[in-house]
Amino acid sequence: MTYMNYAEAPHVVTWELTRACKLHCQHCRAQAASKRHPDELSLNEMYWVLDDLATSFSRPPVLVFTGGDPLERPDLPDIIGAAVDRGLVTALAPSVTPHLTDEVIREWKKAGVHSVSLSLDGMNATTHDRFRGFPGTFDRTLEIADVIVREGLALQLNTSIGPKTAMQLTHLASLVKFLHVTSWELFFVIPVGRARPVDALSAEQIEKALLWLADFALDQPFRITVVGAPHWTRVTHQLLPQSPMRMIAREARGFAFIDHLGNVYPSGYLPVSAGNVRHRAFSDIYRRSALFRMLRDARQFEGACGTCDYRDACGGSRARAYAMTGNLVAADPGCIGTQTG
Repeated sequence: MTYMNYAEAPHVVTWELTRACKLHCQHCRAQAASKRHPDELSLNEMYWVLDDLATSFSRPPVLVFTGGDPLERPDLPDIIGAAVDRGLVTALAPSVTPHLTDEVIREWKKAGVHSVSLSLDGMNATTHDRFRGFPGTFDRTLEIADVIVREGLALQLNTSIGPKTAMQLTHLASLVKFLHVTSWELFFVIPVGRARPVDALSAEQIEKALLWLADFALDQPFRITVVGAPHWTRVTHQLLPQSPMRMIAREARGFAFIDHLGNVYPSGYLPVSAGNVRHRAFSDIYRRSALFRMLRDARQFEGACGTCDYRDACGGSRARAYAMTGNLVAADPGCIGTQTG
């Protein structure tokens, strides 16, 4: 097994700049609003956090600016410039609204942005636009994806996997390949924010989707990652047992989330805060907070997640366990191992 020292440094930090957004997506984790919150972190407050991210880790994390829609902040160019000037690998996850123009993509390229991620939640306009809450977003997503690739930025597509999209995986995969992505990230729906339990897959459905995805990933030229189903580690290792098993970044272990008010979470899908960057350095929260340290210790996990052979490499989704049981260390209800004992 190959381990990264995720206890000392995160691999990815996702930063929610605002919860304002013009879309109304069905499963929105942030329950985005039409207007910005008056207590959002200011640019000057963000400078201090960016300094900490750039200097407190031997390998600074990849920084993903998200929302809501980050383009709802008029100071976004200053935020991007501050991150890039500090040497942070910077990515943007915007919403596809009229704010996201071809010129914006070109400006981001000039500013030093590394990659842009777009959401693709259906194989056609009927399913995607219904999910996003506005007509025309599917067609515009494909147009913007082409601009991103032509401008030489890395393109990541993000897909929420629920009952409807799980049935479209084969068609979605074909579309993803056609768009010349650098990576495809699949978010297995967890019932938080606007998502309801009926919007999430059962453990058996998740397993089926992961098995299909592992087989599909074998000969793809782009990276495939999974959020909300860390047993992806087990599935891929069982498919290719001769390959070294790698510990993936997940909640509190290689990944952290900063919200628009400065609260730090193990994941955007796990609404339990470990502290606030207005009062405590992010690096200190990540390394030393009781919550993050507890979630990195697989010996704390209960039920099947506590006895599984893949306990250290996977550990189950703490976000799903909390959302569905109210217990941070319960067995992940989305893994078939917890169903069979």
